[in-house]
Amino acid sequence: MAKEYYEVLGVSESASQEEIKKAYRKKAKKFHPDSNSEHADEEKFKEINKAYQVLSDEEKRKKYDMFGKQGVNNIGGGSAGFSDFQDLFNTFFGGGGRRQKRGQHLKIEVEITLEDAYRGVEKTFEVNRRKKCGECDGTGAENGNTKKCSNCNGRGRVETIKRTLFGRQRTVTKCGECGGSGQIPEEKCGNCDGRGVKNVKEKLSFNIPKGVVNGQKLRLRGKGHEIKDGRSGDLYIFVRIKDHPELQRKEKDLFTTIKLGIGDAVLGAEAEVPTPVSKAKIKIPKGTQPGQVLRLKGKGMPQSRGSGYGDLYVKVDIDIPEEFDEKDRETFEKFRKKPERSKTFFETVKDLIN
Repeated sequence: MAKEYYEVLGVSESASQEEIKKAYRKKAKKFHPDSNSEHADEEKFKEINKAYQVLSDEEKRKKYDMFGKQGVNNIGGGSAGFSDFQDLFNTFFGGGGRRQKRGQHLKIEVEITLEDAYRGVEKTFEVNRRKKCGECDGTGAENGNTKKCSNCNGRGRVETIKRTLFGRQRTVTKCGECGGSGQIPEEKCGNCDGRGVKNVKEKLSFNIPKGVVNGQKLRLRGKGHEIKDGRSGDLYIFVRIKDHPELQRKEKDLFTTIKLGIGDAVLGAEAEVPTPVSKAKIKIPKGTQPGQVLRLKGKGMPQSRGSGYGDLYVKVDIDIPEEFDEKDRETFEKFRKKPERSKTFFETVKDLIN
């Protein structure tokens, strides 16, 4: 039979009760909708609690192992509503009363340049989101006047119990009349038609910190969808950094290549190299070899956490002339030597770092 509940908790079918409890604590805390975790997910949280309710009870676990979900969905008390799952979570992690409901999260993607990532930048954009109606303050009622929902008697939940072959099945669901608030409008608000929220296009601004990396996720708390009787969801911003024409990035370090004439490489020189904010000068030592890598300390990217900057690594490319006279040929003949295997670019960088 299906062993989905074991997979949900990430344990084997032979797991002990202590292993099951430990796995539940870890996953429930990670996916709890009110946690600060980036993995917060109400549906996933519900699945985890369903799995734990079955596998933590030896009798239910035996029936599940024999018959799968069909064998446990209707066992005396059977399936539970979300409030029961919240009670189970509070048993482990504390917390008083029922969980406050929350609006859906929003996600957007923002593209910036490497220069923006170096300095930090403020971005402004428009987003479509649901906000509480200003006329009724989110109650959905004209003039804010509400009354107790008769369908659930103000509890916000509706309980049904029915008998099955496996015993009594108890189901608790959110009231469809009041949406779980326990209150309904005496008269619907004309501005939002009793929904308590309206779709709006809103202009938002936020700061992208310096040192941000490609694909990083930022969060604006409370800027997701609002709901009439709970707190707002969050807005998640995914940062994409455009490719730079001259600089490549690896974490906090930058890499580039410059071309030198053979005379500058042999005799030494001073050259300019690109950085995200300006040009920087670098000293080319005498006898610089093709493919040699030089380092400019502190000319890389700022660290997103803490202080300090990475380094800029400069690979030297020697521009060999295609045409030269006899005198040049005689000079170059003096410097002939047997070629040796040269180090790769990254081997050279590793030597510099070490």
